[in-house]
Amino acid sequence: MISLRQHIFSLVAVFVALAVGIAAGSTVVRGPLLDSTRARLESAEQIIEVERSENEVLAAELGQLDGWSDDGPAQLVSGRLADRAVVLIVAGDVDSDVVDGVVRSLRAANATLVGEVRIDPAVFDPADAARVADALGAAAVGVADPAALFGDTVADLIEQVSVELSNVGPVSPAEVLSSAFGTLEDAGLVDLLQVQPGDAVITDLDVVVLTDRNLVADPARVLSGVVSVSDPDDAGLTVLVGEVGRIAQGNDSPVPSFVGLIRDSGRLRDEVSTVDNAETVLGWVALVLGLAAADGGSVAHYGFRDGADRAIPSRPA
Repeated sequence: MISLRQHIFSLVAVFVALAVGIAAGSTVVRGPLLDSTRARLESAEQIIEVERSENEVLAAELGQLDGWSDDGPAQLVSGRLADRAVVLIVAGDVDSDVVDGVVRSLRAANATLVGEVRIDPAVFDPADAARVADALGAAAVGVADPAALFGDTVADLIEQVSVELSNVGPVSPAEVLSSAFGTLEDAGLVDLLQVQPGDAVITDLDVVVLTDRNLVADPARVLSGVVSVSDPDDAGLTVLVGEVGRIAQGNDSPVPSFVGLIRDSGRLRDEVSTVDNAETVLGWVALVLGLAAADGGSVAHYGFRDGADRAIPSRPA
């Protein structure tokens, strides 16, 4: 029989062997393992340092672009729209910095900003279709798409504004806009902002439509009607669409690009100029120069996204 003493000696021998094995193994593995870990750590630190340097350069470049957003348009587009008046149509809650940049650029080009017509986001929301239809007086007749009817209504009102502003002699843009859009404003479907004070002599009207891809639903249902007023071949209204191509953080389902729709359309592509980077100073410059080019009969598409012809219009001959 195996005695208790032998059991104890056996257990002691097992633990001694285990301890010896661990000590021997750690001695053999520790060196190469630590060397490999140290090398990887040093490599990671080098990569981090490179990334940090690149980030500092990018931050400096971004700071330079921020300066351009304030001073660049005035240097590049001064006087380019001196004989033009512009109505700015803003679709929903486009970033205020973008709207401000577009407005600064239009004013730097000496355009007369008749005013901003901001379309309430509810107009684009199918859940608010009944409210839109009711405001348009169309609820009783069962309009299939109140959003499309709203776009057609805005187009009619823009043409009305164009006619009234083009009357001989000074006119009040504030009174003209309020008369045309007052009912929609009272219904909470539009806001009239940055309206030109006092009287002005206006002969030709341009329309800039500003939209983005963060609306609750596809803006084409509304904006297709709005841009239908564009008639560059007959010395009529000139329309340019600027789009914020940047997708808001957390927006996993951006709406389709309205600029992309125009560029893919055989008819609209030849009638409506577009800018696909309206969130940048280069986009603001392209917007002004593109509007001036379209007034001269050259409809084209600017930016860097699908369907763009070039970054900005070429210099006139």
